[in-house]
Amino acid sequence: MKILSSNLRETVNILSDLNYHDGDSIGNKLGITRSAVWKIIKKLQDYGIKINSTKSKGYALESTLRLLDENYIKKSLSEQDMEITVFESVESTNDYLKNLGKINPIPRICLAEYQTKGRGRHSRSWHAPFGQNLTFSYAYPIAKDVSELAGLSLVVGLSVINTLKEFNFPKKLSLKWPNDILYEDKKIVGILIDVVAESNGQTYIIIGIGINVNMSHDEENIITQKWDSLSNILGSYIDRNKLFTNLIKCLIAYLNKFEYQGFSAFADEFCLYDSLFDKQIKVLSGNSEVQGMAIGINNLGHLLVQLAGGEIKICSSGDTTIIK
Repeated sequence: MKILSSNLRETVNILSDLNYHDGDSIGNKLGITRSAVWKIIKKLQDYGIKINSTKSKGYALESTLRLLDENYIKKSLSEQDMEITVFESVESTNDYLKNLGKINPIPRICLAEYQTKGRGRHSRSWHAPFGQNLTFSYAYPIAKDVSELAGLSLVVGLSVINTLKEFNFPKKLSLKWPNDILYEDKKIVGILIDVVAESNGQTYIIIGIGINVNMSHDEENIITQKWDSLSNILGSYIDRNKLFTNLIKCLIAYLNKFEYQGFSAFADEFCLYDSLFDKQIKVLSGNSEVQGMAIGINNLGHLLVQLAGGEIKICSSGDTTIIK
């Protein structure tokens, strides 16, 4: 677990113009030695960042890179009462917040440039290269019983879609029940929600969000499903700091509405982005399997599946697959 240092971030900022900068000039700007600069360059290269190096010119990034800026984030969210921590690397942002133990009365946010043990639902791994995507977790107390949280992942997904709409995608984003955002059937966002319920009735929610932002390819072939990224789709580099602060503001508004009005207030909006509607699907939940036609959701956010004989099955959880 490493906090993102200002020297690492500022070195990347200096190199972000894609021109060559020698170790002495970088060191003078940051007030560190040439040797310390070399260690930072080596660390970036170890993370997989491609940096050209020549004795006569110095160092140059092969492609645009900007790291998360804690100062910018905190200033942009200064009106929000929350704790914000930005890590260079951490095992898992969700696990970090969960392991803090004591429930905090104000929201906590943990962002990471890299996760060594990033996870999705059912403890699946979540891969994202250093400095390319947006990986964070948001933890907060909620005045709701666990039984009332069925549609929360869909509400979070809708807040992400609402934020991403500003990019004017050529085609429509969709939300795949219960927690994936797709573009042309390729995953660009994953959502993981952990619920911590204490004996005193207090419920603590940890929302993990992973967005493929600037990742152009999966060099190690780690990702096992179809995926895409914002920069691939839009053809331009995306400022993750601005994207994150805009998303948090939207997420908070959606969560406040959900807390006071429940999921039914979002049911119509979900229908606009439902990727499964009117398709033959398979739902796996534990050892059980349901096959039929997806016909939408109920007011709790449960998936409705019409079986071959006409019976409607209500699914409160599970993994969904379209049957082709």
